[in-house]
Amino acid sequence: MRSAKRHPVDCPASLMLLGRECEGRLSDLSETGARFDTPTPPAKGVSGLLSWRGHEFFGKVAWSNEDSCGIVFERPLPQAILQDSINRLEKSTGPAANFGNIPIAQRGRRGLVAS
Repeated sequence: MRSAKRHPVDCPASLMLLGRECEGRLSDLSETGARFDTPTPPAKGVSGLLSWRGHEFFGKVAWSNEDSCGIVFERPLPQAILQDSINRLEKSTGPAANFGNIPIAQRGRRGLVAS
């Protein structure tokens, strides 16, 4: 069972492995690990150095599929780094949309038109 809350993030990242480097993006982050999206994910059990936004942490691949992998950090991520990564996402994307402010489409002569 997962004990640490995952936070959505979206930033460039790289995973340095023995003999190669994988470029990709972080799509979620927690104190204990991260999801790393890449076209060439490493196999389960491989260790590496995950780097993003000036931060670097060692971890091990816990699972892998055709386009991403889950990395478990060797040590818990400090709260300051986790919060910095989350805050940067919120600043770059803005607050989540309020569905009450999105107009409902209505059918008109020209097809669907937002009112």
